[in-house]
Amino acid sequence: MSALLQDLRYSLRLYRKSPGFAVVALLALAFGIGVNSAIFTLLNAIALRPLPLRNAGEVATVYQINRGLKSRNVHGSGAFLSYSEYQAYRDQNHTFSGLVAYSGAELSLAGSRSRTLHGNLVTCNYFTVLTGDLPLGRGFRDDECGAPGANPVVVIGYNLWQSDFAGDAAVLGKTVVLNRVSFTIIGVAPEGFSGASLFGSAIWAPITMQAQWLPGNQFLNQDNLSWLEVAGRLKPDTGLAAARADLAVIAARIDQQQPGRTTRLVIDKATLMNLPEGRLPVLGVGAVILAAVSLVLLIACANLANLLLARASARQKEIAVRLAVGASRGRLILQLLTESVVVALAGGALGVLTAWWTLRAIVPLIISKLPAEVSSVRLDLTPDPRILLYSLLLAFATGIGFGLLPALQSSRLDLNSALKESIPGFGGASRGRLRGALVAVQIAVCLVLLIAAGLLARGLQAAQNTDPGFALKDIAYAEFDLTRQGYDLARAALFHRQLAERLAATAGVEEIVQLDPLPLSGSRHGSMAYADGKTDRRQVSNTNVSAAFFRTLGVPVIRGRSFEERETHGTPRVVMLSETAARHLFSGVDPIGRNLRMGDDSTLQIIGIVPDIHTISLSSTDGDFIYFPIGAKSELGLKLMVRGRSGAAALEKAIAREATTLDPNILVTTGKLENNLDLWKLPARILSILAAVLGGAGLLLASIGIYGVMAYAVSQRTREIGIRMTLGAESKDVLLLVLRQSFRPVAIGVAVGLCGCAAVSRVLSSLLFGVSPLDPLVFGAVSIFLAGIAMLASYLPARRAAQVDPMSALRHQ
Repeated sequence: MSALLQDLRYSLRLYRKSPGFAVVALLALAFGIGVNSAIFTLLNAIALRPLPLRNAGEVATVYQINRGLKSRNVHGSGAFLSYSEYQAYRDQNHTFSGLVAYSGAELSLAGSRSRTLHGNLVTCNYFTVLTGDLPLGRGFRDDECGAPGANPVVVIGYNLWQSDFAGDAAVLGKTVVLNRVSFTIIGVAPEGFSGASLFGSAIWAPITMQAQWLPGNQFLNQDNLSWLEVAGRLKPDTGLAAARADLAVIAARIDQQQPGRTTRLVIDKATLMNLPEGRLPVLGVGAVILAAVSLVLLIACANLANLLLARASARQKEIAVRLAVGASRGRLILQLLTESVVVALAGGALGVLTAWWTLRAIVPLIISKLPAEVSSVRLDLTPDPRILLYSLLLAFATGIGFGLLPALQSSRLDLNSALKESIPGFGGASRGRLRGALVAVQIAVCLVLLIAAGLLARGLQAAQNTDPGFALKDIAYAEFDLTRQGYDLARAALFHRQLAERLAATAGVEEIVQLDPLPLSGSRHGSMAYADGKTDRRQVSNTNVSAAFFRTLGVPVIRGRSFEERETHGTPRVVMLSETAARHLFSGVDPIGRNLRMGDDSTLQIIGIVPDIHTISLSSTDGDFIYFPIGAKSELGLKLMVRGRSGAAALEKAIAREATTLDPNILVTTGKLENNLDLWKLPARILSILAAVLGGAGLLLASIGIYGVMAYAVSQRTREIGIRMTLGAESKDVLLLVLRQSFRPVAIGVAVGLCGCAAVSRVLSSLLFGVSPLDPLVFGAVSIFLAGIAMLASYLPARRAAQVDPMSALRHQ
């Protein structure tokens, strides 16, 4: 400990005498460690940090993955449970003190601030298990989860209590109108509590109010429906392994009731993103981004290692004296490593603070640009022990990483020569090779970052220019909450008909389309289909559209015809196919006039073929796609698109005005259709900006590093250069000599970097929107550009070497 304190004091004195080196090292490490810490903080908040619950370490989530089922209905995710499955786990387990179930719902809140809220239907033990006593009022009693629809009571969130009721302690007993049903407030949730799922909840109701919160559905009695998330509090001294084994026995009993079914349970400590189908992608993307930002840190480490090698030459006599008076090589290496770790820890501390401040400013802005349902996500970005430990270990590893090689190299000296200073720059050949290797590493890593940035930029450019196959300009859309407002099919049909008539009479409106779902909205419908007379079924995507759909969006009919008005708003008898669906379902035979059979055994006649377009995803066409005319059963979920001469913004206002004229309580969500395109560009845009920043930082660090290495190498060879020029070498010979010396590590780095890029670019292929992951333009242009920058950084010291005065160089020591 005494030796460590001595080394720390010496390191601080050393950096006080060399403030330039200290500042450069501190800033480089703060940037590299700070970016790593920022990404890990996001990953921690989403997938690793326990939920803000009472004794959160005791709470675990339960999901199940079913195999071997012929069919299963899904509301939300296939990993959710049915109510009867939840009851079996709740009543038969021996490892949980309490098990709760909950399901999210979008609600229409009536009143002076009418809007959509995200709420949760929960079992009556929800607050007892997760939070304990409420700060105001109470949770749900068991008798309030008895008869369906009999207990319209709610617990409201703390933020809703503050915003809509001004924190009034007399809020208990007041009512809120949700989906046109009055609910009595019986409690207020604790501050900071927003539920046990990714999307934060503003209000909670007993699960038996499902029919009022999710109108048109009866979920409680459907044993083969995935719709509930489940979480529970483990009994004292009970681990996850015991819980998994216990619930696996219950799952096996449930499987026996459905021959062929096999259930795999996924039980983990409760975090925001525990859903199996989301957790692995989040962790995977997080790991890829962490790897990318670590490359910048690697470049910074290579730079600092080169700087330490240069400093080691200046400290050569000091090191030799220490060894001569009895210091062991290990003791000397420990001192040198202490010096590097001290600056790394200081850089890490600065980086963590900077990352935290940056995230607090940027993350809310990014979330505000995402779809409305994502706005309820609450990320806790406050540094916790996991973040601090990660940053500490990263800083410590960084200090060892850039300090170890210089320490090993510096402590290996010929004492006699070093003390006499008879060989200036002793060990220069081996140090030169090491410096060249570090330069090659910087070039290779920088090339990977720049090519990744180039590919993402090309992908974003391609996305900007991607033709989705249909028109987007001057089209507004609208979505309605008819189901939540208690509409039935007949009333919904009347609403849509009257709204269309009123809009058709509005100046500037040219076309009106009713459909479900909207193009590029992220929603999709699916079913099974097969050609009449065949047995091979194919999974197809589908949409319900009115007769004006293809005309409004400018989608041509290749063969056959489009829908007619008389074929809509009834029972579908006809259907249209995409080119891919026609080819796959009918194997080259003209399908016009033939019959198509659906999974429910209904038979439809094919009347038209249209091109493949991008209504599901921007990265690929829709593939096997079927267009149905809107039928009577689809009225409740219909959306609206309107095209007109007055522009999308004016059309949005017209739709909202006419809809609220028909029903003042209805909530209308409007937007521009072309904005749906931005939803698909956003991930590529964010990654492109990140890659460009990292690539630019890597390029700057690598350029500075190459310049520093070459400038130092030239200074070490000043006497040699003077001798060469005295013996007849010309300036151009010296220039070429230095450039050749720098070209070798640059060429090696480019070659290694290209191999690494070929592997890394495959990871980005899903974001490239038609750009090849081995795009020759990006690979070639970036390689030439980086090699040019590297050679420019080498040229400046080389030119200075070529201008050396031979007599001054011969006197140089």
